[in-house]
Amino acid sequence: MEELKLERPVEMLLALLRAALHGREPEAACFCRSTPAEWLQCYRLAVRQGVAPLVLGAVERVQAECAPPLEVKLSWAMFEERQQEKYRAHCLAAAELTRLYAKHGIAAVVLKGIGLSRLYPVPERREGGDVDIYTFSADRARMSDEQANSLANELMEQRGIEVDYSYAKVHTSFFFKGVRFENHSRFLNVDTFASVANLDAWLGDCLSAGPARLLGGECEVSVPQLDFDRVYVPLHAAQHYGTGLSLRHLCDWAVLCSQGTVVLSCAPENEYLHRVTRCLTRLCNMYLGTAVPVDGGDDDLPREMMREILYPPFNRKVLPDNPVKAACYKVRLKLHLLVLRHRLLGVSWCEGIARLLKSILHRPSRLYK
Repeated sequence: MEELKLERPVEMLLALLRAALHGREPEAACFCRSTPAEWLQCYRLAVRQGVAPLVLGAVERVQAECAPPLEVKLSWAMFEERQQEKYRAHCLAAAELTRLYAKHGIAAVVLKGIGLSRLYPVPERREGGDVDIYTFSADRARMSDEQANSLANELMEQRGIEVDYSYAKVHTSFFFKGVRFENHSRFLNVDTFASVANLDAWLGDCLSAGPARLLGGECEVSVPQLDFDRVYVPLHAAQHYGTGLSLRHLCDWAVLCSQGTVVLSCAPENEYLHRVTRCLTRLCNMYLGTAVPVDGGDDDLPREMMREILYPPFNRKVLPDNPVKAACYKVRLKLHLLVLRHRLLGVSWCEGIARLLKSILHRPSRLYK
């Protein structure tokens, strides 16, 4: 596969990630003659990609003559300190919510995030956004999984906590102890990604949770087995392709690759699962220092994915001031997203365009916001 031409701050960040993920010394050649401006760009890129805390240890091991300026180091350290506080809050809140649900016969499993952090060299440096949980019945003879998931939301509402049902086909969301949780009733968005519907059902059937002690044993949550993660994590990342897929998602796959077999042999046959895992594995081998054998696949797709991660052609947060230009921009963005989803997960052109037209007709004002 032909390598993507990368800017120097990107090469610096990737070198830091390789050092952080594998406990290596940073590659000196990547940092020689680095300017303060390049270090600042590297730091800002790390923040955007959700990996700034992860690489701080590697930054501190860069040779003194090549190290970043003091003000960049200080910004990096303060960002990492805030992440550690956030991580601690997430762990404690997840453990307390798990105990609360258990009293009512509800099992709660933490998906990725703080659960997956246990595989990282320094767990608290795995940056997270919210906490994803999957709730189901601890005793199906007394209560179905659907009833347990619904009760999990009702318990929050009984405590005066507002539950957001905007994406209820996949998950609800709420704030507990100041931490945003997503309570999943499904693992994958099968309405949009019908090509992996058989895997969503399989994930539910094969889920087998076990305890994970976090914060040095201070608290405990339930997490899925690694076989589950090897299917769920790449498919979850693929759903973010074009809408926030980042180097953090790639690092999650890299740490899973370091645990053994990449693709689970007992998972249902699905060409899109193989397409996604091949693509992510190639990128990890090329940029993050893994060495996992991978055969076949589209040589162009990994390069396109990396370009989308590092150099996305659309800025989803900044729209043109002119309403007509803003609407055209949003339509082009949606069509670009459909192309990406079709290439990676086989999303139907007809269904994708029909969904786009339906959303425009239903809420045309969203095109201008």
